[in-house]
Amino acid sequence: MKALAAFIMKGRMQAVMVASVFTVLALLITPLGIASSAVVALVTLRRGFREGLLVMFFGLAALMGFGMLLFGQPLSLAVAGGLLWLPMLILAEVLRSTRSLKLVIEVAVVLGALLIGVQYLMLDDVAGFWTGILEEYSAQIMDPNVVSDADRKAMVTEMAPWMAGGMGAAWFLQLALSLFLARSWQALLYNPGGFGEELRQLRLGYWLLILVPVLLVLGSLSDTPGLASQLALVGMAAFFLQGVALVHGLVKEFNANQGWLIGFYILLVIGMPASFTAVSAAGFADGWLNFRARVRARGPRGGG
Repeated sequence: MKALAAFIMKGRMQAVMVASVFTVLALLITPLGIASSAVVALVTLRRGFREGLLVMFFGLAALMGFGMLLFGQPLSLAVAGGLLWLPMLILAEVLRSTRSLKLVIEVAVVLGALLIGVQYLMLDDVAGFWTGILEEYSAQIMDPNVVSDADRKAMVTEMAPWMAGGMGAAWFLQLALSLFLARSWQALLYNPGGFGEELRQLRLGYWLLILVPVLLVLGSLSDTPGLASQLALVGMAAFFLQGVALVHGLVKEFNANQGWLIGFYILLVIGMPASFTAVSAAGFADGWLNFRARVRARGPRGGG
């Protein structure tokens, strides 16, 4: 990771090359889109908005070339790159200017909420729109000999009403993870251990602590998921990050073996989606009770 970050920071063209290649490879390996955005964020964090903008501009030009070669459509990949890089450029500049991980995560929450709002403004029937997309997609990837047509349609019916909020929450998490990756690269090169401490101290604002329960209550008043329920998903995703920060903080406060973190992430993956809800609830509770401060107040950490 450090070698990759060092290569990115060697010059503008190196950053453009890595960001563009990761974007193309993300067509095959989706998580590489996170790394692609992180390249733009790293340049912006270290060298400022103007340099990040130039990397994005030249990167879009490179993606137009890739798009022409691969698909005969120069704009196809460039649009994808713009969607990945532009919000990350903004978030990285906010973090560079304010040095507040809390603030930039809250800005990302607003962006995730805006994505949901745009869907409700532009679509007459949001659930119906996603039903059509999921119907077509599931019919292509699911073998009728493995999953019956009735089960497939039942799955689509259950998922479609939540897709607007799910997309908003997923986009928020992608933005946050890209920013975390960029910040960790920056710390590896210029401030070893800095990002770990920054993450362990992450606590979101009280406005989210108040807003999310209100949205959940409003959402519960309707028989079908509405705008309030969809927006609550983004809030839960934000507190999921605070829950992750809480676990990292407690492991550090207790001077525990790093194996606890490995076990935590394994359980997180195999326990989805229940583990996501549990970690979000822990992050929300931490917002009110500040578990890390309470543990810290009990006495100094052990050595090591």
